[in-house]
Amino acid sequence: MSKGRVILIGVDTDVARTLRVYLEGYQFTVQVVAKGGEALTVCRQSLPNVVILDPDLPDADGYDLCQRLRADERVGNNLIMALLFAGDRKAKLAALDAGADDVITHPVDIEELRLKIEAALRR
Repeated sequence: MSKGRVILIGVDTDVARTLRVYLEGYQFTVQVVAKGGEALTVCRQSLPNVVILDPDLPDADGYDLCQRLRADERVGNNLIMALLFAGDRKAKLAALDAGADDVITHPVDIEELRLKIEAALRR
């Protein structure tokens, strides 16, 4: 039985693969969406508990997408996390301003990420 559904949006292929294997090992269902253009539709259909979004999308403004996810009545009440490079204060503030609940940084501490997800799901 799945602990919850996690959708990774625009996350680098290697990072997404690592996160998927790790989180699935802890009984999460993980879906990867490469482009922002399809992300809102996928999220509305899949109803994730957690969205991890890299705002640096190849085809869309990731901060705008974050705002749209937050405003969506089917998705917006769930945990939205932005995946950013460490030390990019401007991007961190922009992500939080766009509606992200939390920020995780490269290199990703996958155990910390899992614990943050589990804590959010307990609430």
